Amino acid sequence: MKFTLDMKLKDIMAANPKTVDAMQEMGLHCLGCPFSVNESLQNAAQMHNLDPENLLEKINSVEQGEMSAQAVANAQPVGAILQADKQTYAIAPHIPAGVASPDVLRKIADVAEKYNAPAIKVTSAQRIAIVGLKPEDVPKAWEDLGMDPGHAVGLCVRSVKVCPGSVFCKRGLQETLGIGMELDKRYHGMVLPSKFKIGVAGCPNKCTDSANVDLGLMGTSKGYHLYVGGNGGVKPRQGNLLLENLQPDQLIPVVDSVINYYKETAKQNERLGRLIDRIGIDELRERVNQTLSA
Repeated sequence: MKFTLDMKLKDIMAANPKTVDAMQEMGLHCLGCPFSVNESLQNAAQMHNLDPENLLEKINSVEQGEMSAQAVANAQPVGAILQADKQTYAIAPHIPAGVASPDVLRKIADVAEKYNAPAIKVTSAQRIAIVGLKPEDVPKAWEDLGMDPGHAVGLCVRSVKVCPGSVFCKRGLQETLGIGMELDKRYHGMVLPSKFKIGVAGCPNKCTDSANVDLGLMGTSKGYHLYVGGNGGVKPRQGNLLLENLQPDQLIPVVDSVINYYKETAKQNERLGRLIDRIGIDELRERVNQTLSA
């Protein structure tokens, strides 16, 4: 069987387990992650700065067989991300809206100390990562934490970043924590054609990058503005302002409409912004307006 760049890693590994050795040799060390293995070979190559054609040639040259014992040992523990030393892992418990109780903070600190983690890092996605764990300690750390690993990688809704909003911030014009928690509960981890990030900001300062993520809400004195199609990365894209001054009871139906449209329309591995660049924004705007008028 000849593999292609659009095939998912998990399908390649299932067809010929020995390809795991070749992929690890090329630098794909995330093959134990349940989210990464759903990515295509093309996307995996891009994420690891590899030449896709060279990787494909390497995979197709592997003889049929089982993966080696070393490849099994090197497989990434579930819920962990390999670090730069290629020997240790980071885990990042999911903290909805970035709001943590003292008990959660103590638990994270206790686990980090118990397993001799060299660092604790607050991430850009409002999680707290325990960095530098040995692979054999990762499952034990998760058991001790008793927390959701969250979805830090893969083709799904990843982070829902939320600012303090009008509850805490003197500049906040709209409430954010309640809507942010609801968005997180409703969408975090939802499988989509590509990765998808959400930001909720309480004022035009947009501290949560709401104009630079796939879907962003920004508070104004009259309601919430909705931005769609932003992203960072190698080819950053500014989000499009889709609607202005939405009211709180309109937010969930509108976000549902945007995400459902994206699920139905996008190609595999196509971010929302690239979909808009390809077919325009008029159809999406019409779909959302129909939702508002229903």
